[in-house]
Amino acid sequence: MKLMVVDDEPIILNGIIRMIQKANTSFIEIVGAADGIDALQKLADFQPDLILTDIHMPEMDGLALIKEIQAQNLCSRFVILTGYGDFAYARQALRYQVIDYLLKPINKEELLTVLSKVEQTIREEQQQTNEHDLLLLKEHILYNTPLEDMPLRPEQLHTLLPDPYTTIVVFQAYESVPLLTAERLERICALLAHVCKKTYTVQSRFLRQTVLIANGADVPTDEEFQHACGELFDKKRIQGSGGYCIGVSVRKNNNDHLRDLYIEAMAAMLFNRYFSNSILTIHRPETENLHSDYDHLVQYIEHSLVQQVTIEQIEKDIQSILPHFSAHADCNNKLREKFLICVGVYLQSVGLTPETIWGEHAATKLFSPGHTPLENSSVSEIIAQLIRYTRSTDRHQPNSQAIDKIVAFVEQNYKLDLSLDAVADHVQMHPNYISMLFRKEMGLTFLHYLHTFRLAKAKQIMQENPEWPINTIAELVGYENPRHFFKVFKKFENITPGQYRLENSS
Repeated sequence: MKLMVVDDEPIILNGIIRMIQKANTSFIEIVGAADGIDALQKLADFQPDLILTDIHMPEMDGLALIKEIQAQNLCSRFVILTGYGDFAYARQALRYQVIDYLLKPINKEELLTVLSKVEQTIREEQQQTNEHDLLLLKEHILYNTPLEDMPLRPEQLHTLLPDPYTTIVVFQAYESVPLLTAERLERICALLAHVCKKTYTVQSRFLRQTVLIANGADVPTDEEFQHACGELFDKKRIQGSGGYCIGVSVRKNNNDHLRDLYIEAMAAMLFNRYFSNSILTIHRPETENLHSDYDHLVQYIEHSLVQQVTIEQIEKDIQSILPHFSAHADCNNKLREKFLICVGVYLQSVGLTPETIWGEHAATKLFSPGHTPLENSSVSEIIAQLIRYTRSTDRHQPNSQAIDKIVAFVEQNYKLDLSLDAVADHVQMHPNYISMLFRKEMGLTFLHYLHTFRLAKAKQIMQENPEWPINTIAELVGYENPRHFFKVFKKFENITPGQYRLENSS
């Protein structure tokens, strides 16, 4: 944790810093500042978790410093240092939501007690922040919400995934098999803990998936994965139509491409399900462009659905699709597997299966190891059948009523902790379908719309109630953690809430 101490008396300043350093607290990085101006200059490069500041200082006193720091969102936690005669200032500081105050001369035990209390608060807030960031990652990885639509900075991703190797494991539950329980997931994570320092899990009942995100300095071996997952590696259950199927993908320094990593893990899982007898399938470098091929296929399918492309046109277009599934001339079966896996990944992502579209017998025949090369005509027929089925179920027809229903739900519940899953539950639509509808009908993602609506409400409240604390306003518009509100506001408005309030009050 990081700490800044601000005091214009060098003896007191250095004494406090030494006192904290000798006490072996969690505040490892400590920076001292001689006054308010010096503190603001140093805050340009140093972002502390807590600031201890004196009140009486030349140039800029402690209260003015706190007010300026809050306006610039440089720090949100303050403890003030004050003499007995300054108690009135201490009371005023409480209006700035100062955590506590310490009387001079500083008592060591009182100082350490206050620091211990702040440490605990910071840990709880960091846990909340990690949980919130993990929900954002779920929206990005499972439902393809762009990272640029999220208040998720690179340093936040680095906090979640600090080590060089990131692994994604997809556990797919089929038929009537339940999603993995929390207890089983805890056991799996515990058995991987010696390799992966950080492990997180997210689930989607719509996709019937559990996704494990693991981060570490090394990559778990096949044997370590098999040991961790235990009875899930029952060959009969994996090869049969029921049970679980597992796919893994791992890369180095891949935080900016986690969605690609997920697609590769999905592909590995489907390869394991349809084309392999192995117990575990891990994404290998020779298929490193699969996510790109998958993107081309999805773009074409969604374009065909939206533009009402005829089946005859699809057969003509197939010549431009097939090159994306390039392979060596003597590897037609590999080409076939790659294409069918991309089809399978697409179906999985929208809540369908090959069996749903082609029936169990035909799907088994289509998605099974074979020796017949994949011809252009069969590729076009597969895509045509997929699109024909999707159109017949009205899953991708323009649906302004659905958008109206979703928008009305957001307007009534924006103060709650809304997620794409929560909205999907209410309107009984697949999260990926909602995402597609918003992009098509409104030209933006669902998450972008939600933030835009909440910020409009926040700005309205700030204009109508200029004295209300920013933290209160954040909670009123659905941001339980005020720091998340600051991040979102700054990202979408290019200024902090405090700066917006100052500009509008003037």
